[in-house]
Amino acid sequence: MEGKISPIFRLFDSHFEDAKTAFLALGKQYKGKKAIELEQKLIFIEIYIELVSKIHFEEKKLKFEIFEPFKEMFKGLKKTKHLKFVLQELDQIKSKKNLTFNTYEKFLLEEKKEHYNKMYDLIVSTPLKKWEKLYSDVHQHSIGLKPLMVNTATTQIINEELEFFNIDNQLKPDNKALKDIYEGLRVVTALENIRIDSGFNPIFIREVHVKMNTLQQTLLSWYQNQLLTQHLIYFFGDKEEISKKYKDLLADLKQNKKKLTATVQSQCKYLFDRILN
Repeated sequence: MEGKISPIFRLFDSHFEDAKTAFLALGKQYKGKKAIELEQKLIFIEIYIELVSKIHFEEKKLKFEIFEPFKEMFKGLKKTKHLKFVLQELDQIKSKKNLTFNTYEKFLLEEKKEHYNKMYDLIVSTPLKKWEKLYSDVHQHSIGLKPLMVNTATTQIINEELEFFNIDNQLKPDNKALKDIYEGLRVVTALENIRIDSGFNPIFIREVHVKMNTLQQTLLSWYQNQLLTQHLIYFFGDKEEISKKYKDLLADLKQNKKKLTATVQSQCKYLFDRILN
């Protein structure tokens, strides 16, 4: 496709440069905060590639081919975030209840150390040419994109996400559905920002975006609770006996999850009844 580079490419360019800077920093020392920063930038890059792929729909495997070299890194960065979430959730509980969970915390920190070492090795063994090829491929596919193409593609992807929301809204969403809603809202928000940057009106009014943000924050709390609950059960897996303190911890987590799930379901119903009808 001939023509000038699309103005929306500057958004990709900005996120790409930030991602590459974070990547280079992690090659010196692997830190959780910088890893999460890189993961967030890769999330946007993946959404942008999905947008470009929607426009170049004739290239069936475009999205997967461009992002595939970063899949392993992306997965590892996500685990880094999950471990950080689990540790944060545990710290809040320790502070609130004035308790210690030394055995579990030691187990967590050992897993964190092992994972960080593995990710550091992955980062330093990743050649810069992978980043160069990603940039080149996206740049090439951002040439000649017309505003109408961007408008149509963003609308299509948002509508696809809404279809998933509608399915999940029919019944009380389960764990997988809530996780999908959390990630789907992230896609919608990113595409709305791309629309605004392209000079188009957002699809949803400000009030809806405020409700989306509120739901995302509640879902984040639910997600952190879910991650700690799952990890704690995994920790119990090879234990012959579990102390009362840990049984109480798990019981409290499950009780809190019920409350968070009820809140999320209520917020989902309120929001989706307005944007899906």
